[in-house]
Amino acid sequence: MWRVIDLGGSGYFLHTRHNKLVVEKEDVKTEIPYQDIHSIICHGLGFRYSDAFVKACLHHKIPVTFCDEKHMPLGMLLPMLQHTDAANRIEIQTSATLPRKKQAWQQIVQAKLRYQGDLLKLLGMDSDALKLQVLAQNVLSADTTNNEAQGAKIYFEAIFGEKFIRSDETNAINAKLDYGYSVLRSSVARAVVDVGLLPSFGVFHSQRINPFCLIDDLMEPYRPMVDSLVLAFTSKYGIESTLTPTEKKLLMQIPTSAVTHSQESIEFTFALRLYVMSYVQFLAREKPQIEFPYPCYAWTI
Repeated sequence: MWRVIDLGGSGYFLHTRHNKLVVEKEDVKTEIPYQDIHSIICHGLGFRYSDAFVKACLHHKIPVTFCDEKHMPLGMLLPMLQHTDAANRIEIQTSATLPRKKQAWQQIVQAKLRYQGDLLKLLGMDSDALKLQVLAQNVLSADTTNNEAQGAKIYFEAIFGEKFIRSDETNAINAKLDYGYSVLRSSVARAVVDVGLLPSFGVFHSQRINPFCLIDDLMEPYRPMVDSLVLAFTSKYGIESTLTPTEKKLLMQIPTSAVTHSQESIEFTFALRLYVMSYVQFLAREKPQIEFPYPCYAWTI
């Protein structure tokens, strides 16, 4: 099973020996085969990285996310395109018409609102779930009426309380969400690179200020997976003021969780690759709709 490597604190030295990642801190060394690593998340101070480590991550297409002390991503290490059909797929990306891209964003927002509504329905919040389903049905091309934002207000107030504000940095829930979204973002990044797309060429988020805007576009429907997991462990154990090692470990379940695609249960990491391919096929007019795997809401806590 692939592993998400989380490194918090300070004083780490990351290097390579015999095609294995060596994580060294003071006198403790841990070796992990690169082929077992899904992604690496670094949030701390005083890290050192060898040239061999950087090149090994690029060779194995392992996303490395660098976060600040609040677990917000600052940047990401991703390989240059290595897919054999990359040139053709980049041509599809760059030549897609504006109406087609607007339709892609419409479908992404619709899927996000549906999945948010499904989570609320599972939680017994039928009235709010219905509001989100109605918003999903009425999303226009490019979401010009901003149904996504309207849905976000209903959704977050329903699951985390009326006083919850997503941008509130003092709320401990937001740090947990941010960390989970970093894990999700790394998973989507890996799928985008595997398929051979340009991460900087998205459909909604601005590429002028975000070199990973396609990743941020495509991850939107799967944020409720993070939300449901954070809600599950905070409901069971209470809201810790800081992000705990146990909570990190739980959030690292996300890439290997089981989701549904074409009525089959498959690992989320593999499903994301199929989802990204479906996005390419939609842009190329080979498919009338993007195929969205159904999220996981059942967690082992």
